[in-house]
Parts: sequence; structure tokens; C-alpha cells
Amino acid sequence: MTWTPSDERWMRRALELAQKGQLTTWPNPMVGCVVVENNQILGEGWHRRFGEGHAEVNALDKIDDNKDLSRATAYVTLEPCSHHGKTPPCSVLLTSRGVGRVVVATQDPNPVVAGRGLTTLTEAGIEVIAGCLEKEALELNRRFFFTMNESRPWITLKWAQSRDGFVDPDERAKDGRGGHPLTGAASARHTHVLRATHDGILVGMRTWLVDRPALSTRHVPGRSPQKFVLTSGNSPKPEAAPSGEVGATLVVPHAHSQSPVLDAWREAGYEVLGIQGLSFSETWWTDFRAKTGIHACMVEGGAQVAASVLSSDVWDEVHVLTAPTELGSGLKAPIWPNGHPAETKALSTDMLHVWNAGQKSSPC
Repeated sequence: MTWTPSDERWMRRALELAQKGQLTTWPNPMVGCVVVENNQILGEGWHRRFGEGHAEVNALDKIDDNKDLSRATAYVTLEPCSHHGKTPPCSVLLTSRGVGRVVVATQDPNPVVAGRGLTTLTEAGIEVIAGCLEKEALELNRRFFFTMNESRPWITLKWAQSRDGFVDPDERAKDGRGGHPLTGAASARHTHVLRATHDGILVGMRTWLVDRPALSTRHVPGRSPQKFVLTSGNSPKPEAAPSGEVGATLVVPHAHSQSPVLDAWREAGYEVLGIQGLSFSETWWTDFRAKTGIHACMVEGGAQVAASVLSSDVWDEVHVLTAPTELGSGLKAPIWPNGHPAETKALSTDMLHVWNAGQKSSPC
């Protein structure tokens, strides 16, 4: 049995609801749920925050416990869970509430679910239809689906530059001096939205020392990502580091993870993590995820780190924010990826260009 145009209508509403959790659910997926009877919404909800009630719970909470739901349909953007995690199984909840029909956009790739939720519903005698607007549901949670199917984290690279292609007016920024903001408030908010949808963020040691970045989500709701600082192991002593930043992790080549200099960083409260493999290779990122548990990592500079990520060809999205200012000289920005951007839009006076991994082989 397949779905109807009416099913698509209500699933679109569920997808709209799911997107409301964009900034607050990661590393969980965004999920929306709408319970409908006779083309009337009885209850709707979405997964609002990591660790809190799922979309089905929030939708059913709006419906009286004594309401007969045997003629109602629940539209859910992701297969209802079947396991006890931070919350009880949603498939069991739908069954216990007597929902007569469930339409699901796509199956959950999480190995602890992976079809078991649909089986629970079917075995309870509930009519189940899966695949309604699946393409849209997969796109909505593309980072989540990637991390469920791959051993490395999702990687988003971002930098800001002037219109004539410089990241800093002072060429000395590469040597630990300089550090000048180029883009405006709208670009800052875009950056903070990106940070809220990643659980890790990585910068180079020079950016850490020059810009002294907070790397937070202070302009938007959502959790700030865990901070990582890339270094060769020959780092300056920690007295040069931003104060109050204990909790950041230094990422170094595994062979260089033991040295008196790094011991000084450890004593200052920093964790030091040795990663196997050539920096930014598939092997390196796989070891990084295995040792950190990071599902999606944002790489936010500086210029040399960004260029290294691009040259490795191991990335999933690139976001370039371009200010209207021309600098004339300074520290050059990395060369853009091949191909036309998948997305180009204005952010106030700045411009945003986005490339995705599917364009890597596309020539300009």
C-alpha cells in the first residue's frame, strides 16, 4: 500500500516541525510528528532538544489520554525508536495509545533501531506505510545519516575572506600576528548556526593564539561544540594561549604526542590527543572520531588548515563567507573548490557560497 496526496501534505507539515529542532537536537536527528484524524490535527510536536522527549511524545502529549486514536494517523519523519535510550521507545508509545495508522518518511539507520520500530508497530496490528517524502527527510538529516553509515565524522570547512580573496590584511597573521574580522553580524549568526549543528570544532594553533576565538554559539540557541586545536607538537608554551580556555583539546600527530612542551599544556589544563595517520586523511579523521566520539566536526581556520583540508579532498561541505571589503594585500584565502557552488545567497552585505562533496569532481 502506498501513500496519498493527503499523506504527503501532512508529512510536509511534520518535516516543517522537525526543522524547528535544527539548533538544539544534534547529535540526535531532527524529527517531527503530526497526529491527524479526518484531516484535522489532533496533536503535533517535534524533538526539541537532545536528551528530551521525542517528537511522538510531544505530539501525543497534546491529545487527551482517553481519546480513541484507532482512526487516527501519525505522520513521523523518522522511524519511531524501539529501544530504551534517554527516553522510552516511541514505537511502544504509539502502540499503547492505540494509533491505527503510522506513515513514516524514512527508516532509522541507527543499528539499535534499523527497522525494529516498524516491526513493533506492524506486529501490534498497526497499518504502517514507509517512504513518504523520503528524499526530503534524508536531506533534512543528511549529517545524521552520514555519521550512521560512515566511520569518520561529517566535516564542514568554513572561512571568511575579503572580496579580493584575503583572510587578513596582515600577511604576518600566518606567523601568529594579525587577526581582523571581515564579515558582519549576519555572517556571524550563520557561523553560530553551523557550530550548533556540529559537536566538534577545530582550528589551527595560529588561529587559536591570534584570534583567541570563543568558538561558541552565543548568538543562537544550542550547545557550543567541543573545541580542538591542531598543532604539530612544537607549540608555544601555554602562557601564550587565551586565558580561561581549559577544556580545549590539542590534536597532534600520534608520534609527537609526548614532549616537554606538550606536558606544559597538559599542566595548564589542556588534554593532548595523538591522532594516527596523515593529517585530514580518511585514516586521520576515522581515528579522530574513534578517540573523541565526535560525529560532525567544523573546521574554522586558519588559512593553512583550510587549504590542507581542501587538498586532502576529505570534506563534506565548504562554506565561504565573502565580505564586500577589498584589502589589496595580506594573507591569501584558500582557493575555492572546483565546480559552481550548490548555494549562493546574500547575508546582509556579505555573500555566502556553499559547496558539497558531490561537486568535488565537477570542473569550474
